[in-house]
Amino acid sequence: MSQDWLYLDAKTLIARLKKGEISSRALVDACYAQIDARNPLVNAVVAQDREAARRRADEADAATARGESWGPLHGLPMTLKDTWEVPGLPCTAGSPSLKSHVPKKAATPVQSLLDAGAIVLGKTNVPLFASDIQSYNKLHGTTHNPWNADLTPGGSSGGAAAALAAGFTPLELGSDIGGSIRTPAHFCGVYGHKSTQGIVPLRGHIPGPPGTAADPDLAVAGPMARTAEDLQLLLDVVAGPSPRMQPGWQLKLPAPKQKKLADFRVLLWIDDPLCPIDHDMKALYEEMKRKLEAAGVKVDTGAPLGMTLDTFYPLYLNQLGSVIALGQPKAARMAMNLAAPVVTKLGKYVGFAERFEHFMAGAGQSFADWKVANERSCRLTEKFQRVFADYDVILMPPAATTALPHQQKPEMVQRKITINGVKRNYTDMFMWIAPATLMGLPATSAPLGVTPGGVPVNVQIVGNRFQDRTTIKFAGLLAGVMGGFVKPKGY
Repeated sequence: MSQDWLYLDAKTLIARLKKGEISSRALVDACYAQIDARNPLVNAVVAQDREAARRRADEADAATARGESWGPLHGLPMTLKDTWEVPGLPCTAGSPSLKSHVPKKAATPVQSLLDAGAIVLGKTNVPLFASDIQSYNKLHGTTHNPWNADLTPGGSSGGAAAALAAGFTPLELGSDIGGSIRTPAHFCGVYGHKSTQGIVPLRGHIPGPPGTAADPDLAVAGPMARTAEDLQLLLDVVAGPSPRMQPGWQLKLPAPKQKKLADFRVLLWIDDPLCPIDHDMKALYEEMKRKLEAAGVKVDTGAPLGMTLDTFYPLYLNQLGSVIALGQPKAARMAMNLAAPVVTKLGKYVGFAERFEHFMAGAGQSFADWKVANERSCRLTEKFQRVFADYDVILMPPAATTALPHQQKPEMVQRKITINGVKRNYTDMFMWIAPATLMGLPATSAPLGVTPGGVPVNVQIVGNRFQDRTTIKFAGLLAGVMGGFVKPKGY
């Protein structure tokens, strides 16, 4: 019977725990049994304290028997991405330099999860310092996609997405600066939500370095699950003010105005000259459009306000370069900045990554130059608000193609991938996530189905700032016509 629990949604599990139909201890043991059976193949879970998890599960069961509740996640087990500080478990962010880092204090959203009654089963794998769209590192090795072990589950929340798809956990908490929630969800066919910038605290997240107090640019945290409803459940727990803002700041996300699919005004944006997408993905998007229209939804197609990805991507790379380069020596940052004009002129002749000179310029730019670029981003964001006068959601690809084969060499900017028989730059995979990240917009990655080749495809549902409930609501309704999450074969 416990095998049947593994793919139940979190809301159902919580209801059964509350009624005493399932014990927390039995559920924890069922998750560990699945990890024992499948993790050697997937390598998603990289750290555990089973004694502590089982002890907390027993305490949760005892509290349930007394009629007590710790909160909305009472007794529910879950895993956490190995960038979140959890007391008693190592937090390495995939780096050997942090192998011995075992925090005593929980990251702010992790503490919210614990206060809500969650039980931490273990930590899930990430790339080195969460800086790739594959999940591998020298400390914990390579994580494999449950759909096909030859493919990556994505990154940096790749272990999280793989753990969800493999039935190890009903919930995960991801983080996203380069599509690190949206792309792994797409590669593994699960749900992931990039929250509006600033609504989920990042205190206790690595990177930055342990102890960082400042809120980072671009980066956000967000829930991952196997249903849209579970995304909302988890977001309700972790969203709120950062420690610095708590004395005078409260969050109240607007409820969605729409009740059914036909109430949504939808823009479908899947074609762009900078980044054409995989044909199999496009076929599923066109099927989605037909099914939405059959459900009474008016779906317009094209780029918002006539903008292209080239409107957003260079600015995104500039800002990303500023964030990522913080961990580099000053000399390296300056060298990248000086090399950027050369790459602008000669890069295309040597196959350098498209527009990546903007990343290099951002990496070594002065604070004054960063302020100029940031102002451009803010003005673009304000201009983009006009889109949401006409549309509630924009449907976009999370990436240019489906899950990629493992490829760990050469360096990221020199790697190539093949899409529709054409060799492309590896970093093209960042293009479709750039608009929502640059403008701090909520974006929900939701499964649509599986290609003829047997790999999942997701759609990225982008909304206006603070309309997180709206994009998640649309994702839930979309499952009614497209099917939602399905288990990988053999699980």
